[in-house]
Amino acid sequence: MTPSEIIADLDAALRDAGETITVRRYTVPADTPRTTTDIDGVPAAVRALKAEELVGPINQTWSRVVLSPTLLAPLLPLVKGDKVVVQGRERNVEFMQPFAVQSVLVRIELLVSG
Repeated sequence: MTPSEIIADLDAALRDAGETITVRRYTVPADTPRTTTDIDGVPAAVRALKAEELVGPINQTWSRVVLSPTLLAPLLPLVKGDKVVVQGRERNVEFMQPFAVQSVLVRIELLVSG
């Protein structure tokens, strides 16, 4: 499979079985209201962590979020401190793991807290 086929398959799976979220980056740290760059309507798979994944500072308020890179170009790479809004609740990106095939980003997994 080519990277574009892998991305297309992931996009279809997330549209069919996922939910839509907002990916957010605060662009100015201290103004009021804080200025953001938002990407709305991003298909995602969001799930609670399994018991065996709850170690160290990671607790039951954390979730794993799987995203396609398709809509995220303006914010890539995602970094610690970026946000996702899941079911109306803003959550903090703590870790990001990119997956590449033939040097092309095809999938992003986040650990989010809050």
